[in-house]
Amino acid sequence: MSRGYIRFDSFLTLFALFLVVPVQGLLGQIQGSAGQQGPKPFTATVAIREGYDSNPQTSSYARTNDVVSSTYSSVNPSLGYNYTGLQADLSARYDFQGIYFPSLNQSYDIQYNQTFTGQYTYAFDPRFSITVADNFNFFEQPIAQQFSAGLAPITNTQGSVINLGTIKADYRVTDRLSMVTRWNNQVVNSDGPSSYNSSGGITSGSASQSNYMNNGAFQQFRLDFTPETIGTFTVDYQLFDYQSDQNFRDNQQVAFTLGADHTFLPTLFFTGRAGIQLNDNFGAADNVQNVGSGGLNSGEQEIGVYPFVSLSSTWNYGQQNSLNAGFSIQIQQSTQATASDSESYNLTLSSDHAFTEKLKLVQTLSVQLALYTPNYNKQQSNLIYNALNNPNLQYQGSGQQTVASYNCKLSYAFFPYLSAELGYTFSTYQSYFDENNANSGSYNRNVVYIGVRGTY
Repeated sequence: MSRGYIRFDSFLTLFALFLVVPVQGLLGQIQGSAGQQGPKPFTATVAIREGYDSNPQTSSYARTNDVVSSTYSSVNPSLGYNYTGLQADLSARYDFQGIYFPSLNQSYDIQYNQTFTGQYTYAFDPRFSITVADNFNFFEQPIAQQFSAGLAPITNTQGSVINLGTIKADYRVTDRLSMVTRWNNQVVNSDGPSSYNSSGGITSGSASQSNYMNNGAFQQFRLDFTPETIGTFTVDYQLFDYQSDQNFRDNQQVAFTLGADHTFLPTLFFTGRAGIQLNDNFGAADNVQNVGSGGLNSGEQEIGVYPFVSLSSTWNYGQQNSLNAGFSIQIQQSTQATASDSESYNLTLSSDHAFTEKLKLVQTLSVQLALYTPNYNKQQSNLIYNALNNPNLQYQGSGQQTVASYNCKLSYAFFPYLSAELGYTFSTYQSYFDENNANSGSYNRNVVYIGVRGTY
């Protein structure tokens, strides 16, 4: 078996384990209300962990150098606040992670990650409300994702600073018809500090080829056919503007979606979506001499229409137990300079299960598979690369990429404010293309940890 293909026998074992014990996820959430009696509006938690990481640098096993593993120590404090009033709701949360890898012995052996989330909702009346939200993430080291497949656009997703802001309005027109309108703005920046090189000059830390801004508008209509069934129609427009479009290209995308939400039982829910997405990649300047008449940059093949479908279901059993499953398929034009089409298949499973009031387990499984087929032959693609004057671009032909991860966490609450945790994470990235690839970037990673969590 080629190393470019994921070993699905390992995932069958994980999949079987996943189905044997449905589980419960207990990520810390803001609790309480300043406008109600009960829990306090403030929530403070801190988690301390000791663990082992087989590949903290996600080094490729295709390289000749050895993969560095390391033990690690981490501390994760967080502070949350929640207020619920008669017309206004406010929530805010700050999370910090500090992690130390003693075996790396590099400038990045100590890493700090920070996240701030905030949301404010104001209800003008029972039929109309507006929500303003922001999610800010700062990573000392860029958190890279090799590809993003599914309903989201295929675009660069790595960054040291990622900020997503949204404004959403919910309005019920009649007893059966309601609308959701949303605007979103996302900024991704991977710039690092400048440094001195061996010749005494200064090497810029700019990452202009992956920095971008995304603006979008979303409009959804929801019609209650019956108390159990809701039909939806959605229009979603997104615009991506890269600081430099040598690797990724500026693009705009609009999706039209029909869907339905159905409640089979009070504890069993189903959601289905299907639609088409129009892609317009316009980052490179039009020049018919690059590949000839009708080729890339001629303007005749820049816009493509691609279908997608997604299904998901949630089953709540017991007072604290749930099982979620989702699957989606999409065909989409890449924002890479080759304009290759991709078929993406995405599977997600998650489950929460409480064995007792104190002993609980959380599991998640995610598999993303993308198959790439170039729209242009090797000669045409090389002409495109020469025109872009970027030596990092090479023709690769057809190929596939697979990203998969499995996470589980077992927790035991000694007291309402103190619990112990035992966790395991497996992640893998597999890449194989016909030419100029050789499993480039493919890696496997195993992480195991034990820790304690305190909550106030």
